Amino acid sequence: MGDYMVTWSLQQGGLLLLCVVFSEVRRSQMGPLDFVCSPAARSYLNIIEPLKTAMVQRSCSGSDRLLLPIHLPCVRIHKQTWDQKSVQQKQASVCAALGVFLHALGSAKSQPGLDCQTSILKRLKHNIQNHLKILKNLEIQGTLGPPETGCKSQETSSLTKTLDLYGRLLQGQMELLLLDLSHTCP
Repeated sequence: MGDYMVTWSLQQGGLLLLCVVFSEVRRSQMGPLDFVCSPAARSYLNIIEPLKTAMVQRSCSGSDRLLLPIHLPCVRIHKQTWDQKSVQQKQASVCAALGVFLHALGSAKSQPGLDCQTSILKRLKHNIQNHLKILKNLEIQGTLGPPETGCKSQETSSLTKTLDLYGRLLQGQMELLLLDLSHTCP
């Protein structure tokens, strides 16, 4: 009976491991169309709330402040102006905003000894790079036009504000762009 339980336990563990491996392979093979057509895929890539939770759970007290202020893009949407843009202009606007975030995080200096803050900045930067790669690989007919900016960038030294603005970009401009592309879904 004991040998049977060990064998059964190993088989179940092996099955679980196999399922995890297959799910990770599937995720790594997710393409831009999956991102456009699947709210679950977009949700999987939206790490704002987990980062905010990590700031609280890991006792990142006092680490909300960056050593130097950074410039963040304007993420506000003027719906009437947005609706008049071509899909290429919308894509360019979102890519430009992601680029500003990426540049800002590249210049962000974390305070020495604040490993928690450094970890969050690295994870956020990696997430922005992933979104940028996906958007640049979308097959949108036409050329990627220059972004049109309707408002000025913001300066902040707050990591929380940075996360909030990034979340607003994902839930605002990014979602509206993907809504425009949803006709390409099977």
